[in-house]
Amino acid sequence: MPSIPQARKQPSQARSRHAVAAILEAAARILARDGYAGMTTNKVAELAGVAIGSLYQYFPNKQALVAALHRRHGEETLAVVEATLRRGAALSPRRQLAELVSAVLALHQRELGLHRVLEREWPAFDEPPPSNPQDAALRGCVAAWLDGIGVGADRAEVLLRMADSLIHGLLLDAEPPPDLAQLISDALAGFLGLPAEN
Repeated sequence: MPSIPQARKQPSQARSRHAVAAILEAAARILARDGYAGMTTNKVAELAGVAIGSLYQYFPNKQALVAALHRRHGEETLAVVEATLRRGAALSPRRQLAELVSAVLALHQRELGLHRVLEREWPAFDEPPPSNPQDAALRGCVAAWLDGIGVGADRAEVLLRMADSLIHGLLLDAEPPPDLAQLISDALAGFLGLPAEN
């Protein structure tokens, strides 16, 4: 497995954080539109409205941009899962699961072209779960939820792998069925042994 390209440095001031966010958004738009082959650091800098030297302060090449977009997706997924569980705390476990699936599907659908490139062309630039802080935090969040609903935290890893496979496999590769969220939710509920709602 190739080593994961890293950013040169992390932005520390508000202005530099804004510049890095603009660079990543520009890279995401170009990847979604033109694919990896059509993305250059010059195009990204131009679309982001920054000098190419500013881009290179943070990202040594376009591979580092792809790796950073994988990390950004991990952060967004974690934020969506945490927010959905907070909002749905009073719901039944089965309904909470359905809300989680719908929220994560919506996140992927917002940037479907980008996710196709990241997951189908460059999955090797996604940091592997054992050393990925976003994955660890997501596992911890889901494990705590499962423990809280009486299923058992030990199912978190398998649940996340199943959800990842179903979402990426069914959403990214083909025209998904209109009831995709329900199908995935039912499959995951079956694994967890959550009873159907009346």
